[in-house]
Amino acid sequence: MIKFVWKHKYKLLSLIVLCFIFSIFTLKNPKIFYDSERILQYADDVEIEQEVNINSSNLFLVGVEFDKNIQFNDLIKLQSVHYELLKDENIALSQSVFNDISLFNLNFFLPFGNNKKIQNKKDFDDFIEKIKKKESLFISKDQKKLFYIIELKSDLGEDFNKNFITNLEYKFNKLGASSIYITGQVKAELYIKDKVIKELLYITFFSALLCCLILWFFSRNIKFVSIVITSVLFSITISFMISQLLFGGIELVMIIMPAILFIVCISDFMHLVNDNGDTKKSKLEYFKYQINNIGKPVALTSITTAIGFLSFCFSNVLPISRLGMITTIGILISLFVILVTYAICIDLNLHIIKGKKALNNKIDNLISGFINFQNSKKSIPLILLMSFLCLFGINYFEINNHVNDEFNKSSDLYKEMQFFDKNFGGYKQVSFNIEIKDDLKLDSIITLENEIKSMGFTIDYSLFGSFKDLKSINKNYLQEIEEKQISIKSRMPDIGSKKSLILIDEIKEIARGLNIKMQVKGNGYLFDKLSDKITLEILFGLMIAILTICLLFLIISNFNFKYLLIILIPNTFPIFVCVGLMSLGSFYFSLSNAFIFAIIFGLIVDDSIHIITSYRFNILRGINKKEAIDKSLRITGKAVIKTTMIIIVTLIPLLFSEFNSISQLGLLTIVSAIIAIVFDLIYLPKLIRYFL
Repeated sequence: MIKFVWKHKYKLLSLIVLCFIFSIFTLKNPKIFYDSERILQYADDVEIEQEVNINSSNLFLVGVEFDKNIQFNDLIKLQSVHYELLKDENIALSQSVFNDISLFNLNFFLPFGNNKKIQNKKDFDDFIEKIKKKESLFISKDQKKLFYIIELKSDLGEDFNKNFITNLEYKFNKLGASSIYITGQVKAELYIKDKVIKELLYITFFSALLCCLILWFFSRNIKFVSIVITSVLFSITISFMISQLLFGGIELVMIIMPAILFIVCISDFMHLVNDNGDTKKSKLEYFKYQINNIGKPVALTSITTAIGFLSFCFSNVLPISRLGMITTIGILISLFVILVTYAICIDLNLHIIKGKKALNNKIDNLISGFINFQNSKKSIPLILLMSFLCLFGINYFEINNHVNDEFNKSSDLYKEMQFFDKNFGGYKQVSFNIEIKDDLKLDSIITLENEIKSMGFTIDYSLFGSFKDLKSINKNYLQEIEEKQISIKSRMPDIGSKKSLILIDEIKEIARGLNIKMQVKGNGYLFDKLSDKITLEILFGLMIAILTICLLFLIISNFNFKYLLIILIPNTFPIFVCVGLMSLGSFYFSLSNAFIFAIIFGLIVDDSIHIITSYRFNILRGINKKEAIDKSLRITGKAVIKTTMIIIVTLIPLLFSEFNSISQLGLLTIVSAIIAIVFDLIYLPKLIRYFL
């Protein structure tokens, strides 16, 4: 294999370049799959809600905010928009303060009739009086904010939805309001699809630029820098192309993949070009020597990182399993690309990376400081502090999910969502569907509805919500009701899956006490149930990956169980320390960050495996234990420090992402990288000394 790669390296490079060019053409118009809807779509243990009365996926919430109380002219304009929406044949439902059942006592089955238009100042004054006397969910108490619910008909297509949102924004922006807020699942999908492509380009470009600068800072060799960055870009582009060919598009969760491949490729390259002081007669012999002694650990670290993502392939949720499959393939592709480009580096004499002598001396002094620190009493308070953070993180372990977890607080979509949460009862749809049976009592349903309201739910659609007195319901009307499904459609604020599910369980208990058989549905409820389940699934997959890697090392070490401690402790302890450190704030595990710990685990495994492998190599050469540890730190530790610094600098652009999964990937990986290098250079040698 090694001889084959060396002999055909330029042919193999040509093949990689052709694949890269083909990938560029394939990805000219990539399809981005939006995750939240697909997570619901591929859930096999929760029934997806039927399209009854209000279709959550085609629902738009529109908020209009004025600087002062709504005036007569403002209301005339708002009313005009309301009637324009009612006339639109593509709109299945439009609700606002102008046809509010509770405000105008409208017939529920003819909700758009019987309401008098506001035409003059007297009508306006009467309208304001009604608002003061009766509560309406479509207008705020300060009379500065109005709320519209708009439902489009199904299957109108993405292009139509884009034009509809543009026209909707145009209609409401003409009103002269201070702010317009539009949100909904369709809007979120289009918003994310647009942003994710821009972010992919932005992050890849700036990460590559910073990576080039720091690689040049270490190597002072622009040719070497170019070949490393080119290898990374080849690996990323080809991996995305495979997703496009296999699945017809790219899952949103795959936007973290470029950062993963950056870490893998650069780390592997830095270890391969690390100067170990050995020289060989020919370039082929040197290539064989480096691959056998450093390339094998590099391959092992890539495999262990891939195992972490391979565990996602067993997920029942399609976007998660595809992320695992494509990332695993991407890591293996990057390993092959690195092998070929490294052979070319040696052939072109680009493998000798001396860098600046003063910088190397500083790194050597830093390693000497770590060696001295590990033997001093000062290392004890540090490990005690890290142990405290570890226990703190375990104690405050929490799984929670918010619909807006993916968006940073500075993003437009997050601000729009918050507007509806604070002013109009939220944007998470929850349906309470009641089974009709002979002993079902209307008073029980109304009692249940009042209980739902008292828990903070806003009711948009109810068969009984507009009736204050049962006597107002005649027999014919009751018969008409019985022919329809009894469903209480509601919205709730995005208070998190943990609190939401507790509230819903309380409502279920109340329903049982009222002898009401009820099912809870709606995309908001399904999101809470499934997001927690999938988060647990991801964390469970990470545990399986850790155990698999432990088993792999047991096999490699001929079932020397001492290696379990040497692998398990250095590769899990820093993760718990990082979680503990983040838990000092308001950190919790969610779909947005559960993936990140697989990347962190791969990074930590990388460093510790190289140090352990270097130590074993020195022992096999007959060097005593203390010298073997010190030498592995001075040689391999130098590459570990450089790799960590490169990773930190490369991940800086991720911190400014609009998506939390990306910004948290940058933050958590940087924090974990620092913790890991401290542990690997101070405490890992102690573990090796005591247990091996």
